[in-house]
Amino acid sequence: MKKSFLSYVCTFYVISLVIVFSYALTATALNSDEIRNHLGTRTPYRFKSNKDDSKINFPNCKDSKIWMVARHGTRLPSVKDIVAISTILKDLRVDILLRNRSGKGPLNKEKLQWFENWSNGIPLEQENYLTLEGQDEMILLAERMQKRFPNAIKNKYNNETFMFRYTATQRAQQSAKYFTIGLFDKKNSQQVFFEPALKVDTTLRFYKHCDRWQKQVKRNPDTYKEVALFGQSKEMNDTLLSVSKRLGLDKALTLEQVVLMYRVCGYETSWHKYTKSPWCFGFDEKSIKVLEYYEDLKKYWVDGYGHTQQAACMVMKNMFDTMSKSGRNATFLFSHSGTVLKLLTHLELYKPDSHLKGDAMDENRPWRTSDIDCFASNIAFVLFKCKDGDKILTLHQEKVVKLPMCEKKLCPLNELKKQFHNTIHNCNFTDLCSIN
Repeated sequence: MKKSFLSYVCTFYVISLVIVFSYALTATALNSDEIRNHLGTRTPYRFKSNKDDSKINFPNCKDSKIWMVARHGTRLPSVKDIVAISTILKDLRVDILLRNRSGKGPLNKEKLQWFENWSNGIPLEQENYLTLEGQDEMILLAERMQKRFPNAIKNKYNNETFMFRYTATQRAQQSAKYFTIGLFDKKNSQQVFFEPALKVDTTLRFYKHCDRWQKQVKRNPDTYKEVALFGQSKEMNDTLLSVSKRLGLDKALTLEQVVLMYRVCGYETSWHKYTKSPWCFGFDEKSIKVLEYYEDLKKYWVDGYGHTQQAACMVMKNMFDTMSKSGRNATFLFSHSGTVLKLLTHLELYKPDSHLKGDAMDENRPWRTSDIDCFASNIAFVLFKCKDGDKILTLHQEKVVKLPMCEKKLCPLNELKKQFHNTIHNCNFTDLCSIN
């Protein structure tokens, strides 16, 4: 009897392993395709982060300070998206299942099962909340950065050397919290002091409170002309038909429906490491890139080079001030997509040769939000004390980048200050943002 029981346990264990292994293989196959790297601002950071956490050294130099701003980790949708998902996609799911069950669509049994099992139960009160994946992103990001710069980022917390600050949002606050867990572990992170969040934060979310930017850019209809043009283009119309056909529908989906599918495909791919959203099934490599460009256009004209982003000097000035002061040598700020993109623009990174337009896709553009502004995107400046003077190293997505105004990746601090003279000395929020 004992032998029989042991045999049963072993058999059950082996079967369980086979099931888990098969599931992992299926999930890997679902995620290792051309879709996951083109999900715009909802692209998972695990596909973009730099896994090499080796210590970064330069001869005759020592890392002494770090200043870093990070977009919050993976989050839940906004109220607007939650409502749209529970109405538009809920009805669309029924149509897809009916068409394909009756043999009028191309979806196989496995894909239909994904649609069968799909549900949306996100409470409205949890809009924009940080997810478990977002927590992991922050913990792992902190661990890697600490390994790269162990002198600037000590593994023991001290209120006099560390500074943590976040915007007045749950997703930014929780991102900061889990980042400190990555640095100091769960127990010791409870000792961390966080700067009080400001309702009006002219550094971390300057654009939200900048009246001039709100009027001239955000609420200006001209800002969205190129986006609207591309939304009516042949490329987009062909994409709407393609997505409809791939899902087995007998009429073309609307732009609103397909954009929502694209957003949910991104969200659900980010939330779940080992499964794929059924809303990704409508896209192939060509159509996903069209939707990616549609989002890139909007971000380019709202948050990037399409308009002047002078107010971004507020966050850049904070970096220079921090590097010049004695005391705290590790500053970590947790903010949002708009902050990261405007800062990248201020730094003249990923600038296209000409403006992105709605009448033709620029396939080779450096401005690609899937790469530069995915969840948990980050920009860091590290001060190195060198024998021949202080120098700044810049990192984006944990990868060393050379600033266009610098000759080398390790840029002399004094030279950088000259290049950003106006940022340091003529950056006044009232002057930049008041409407005359």
